[in-house]
Amino acid sequence: MIPLPLLCGVAGLVGSVMYYCWPQGRQTMLRNYARVLPEATAGERNRVARQSLANYLRYMVEFASSGKLSLEQRLAVGVETPGFDGLDRGLARGRGAVVAPMHFGNWDLGATIAAARGYSLTVVGETFGNPRLDELVVGGREALGVRLVKMEKVGPSLVRSLRRNEMVATLIDRPLREGGVRVRFFGEEVEVPAGPARLALHTGAAIGAVAFPRRGPGRIDVLSNFDLDFEPTGDTAQDVQVLTQAIMIAHEAYVRRYPEQWYMFREFWEAPTSDGPSKEA
Repeated sequence: MIPLPLLCGVAGLVGSVMYYCWPQGRQTMLRNYARVLPEATAGERNRVARQSLANYLRYMVEFASSGKLSLEQRLAVGVETPGFDGLDRGLARGRGAVVAPMHFGNWDLGATIAAARGYSLTVVGETFGNPRLDELVVGGREALGVRLVKMEKVGPSLVRSLRRNEMVATLIDRPLREGGVRVRFFGEEVEVPAGPARLALHTGAAIGAVAFPRRGPGRIDVLSNFDLDFEPTGDTAQDVQVLTQAIMIAHEAYVRRYPEQWYMFREFWEAPTSDGPSKEA
């Protein structure tokens, strides 16, 4: 079997080549990084964007290999950090926990170590257009010990999971198929899913922004923020917006720290109008 470090090395090289062979994606990434790294030079943004695509290929290799890991190897995936402390405090309330990661680092290895530690985890996932690919992804994630619920089938099952004091994970920077909530991210408006905040408010579950930056082949750090700056008012629409904004502020800190580990290959911000981007909160 080919060692994982070698596979990750090859994947990184392939990602770097793909970056230069994909002009549309490259320009999209550079427009996104113009918001994230406004003070950086064009060369620095180009380097970070190339590293992002290389890291994404490494993530895919790690995900494909993770189903073969023993329990001991899964437990060793995570660097020793206090990343689970906030989660444990939230679960101690007995109402479950909603975790809201982004396409960042290796979120599947985050699910791997959570399941290996004995947490009951339901993950909300997208359906891929290619049935064979969808089957492989579903099988791979279920092999890690997590329960997968498709985005188009979410509903009472997530509420039941939280009422059993379990975890529910749903990406907060995925493309929207229905209305979301408008927040500010790196100083400009974006629309992101309202589901994580709405679910937490409906059930009383704890909610946190989590991230899993790669620390080398098959190794991640575990970062979490369950101490979000939020006080409910009882106005559902306002509370969803403010809570989602707090989640995105936490993620902004993660992306600032590790910009090359955020995988955003589509336009994340709306194209500015002739009058410039909106300045309203």
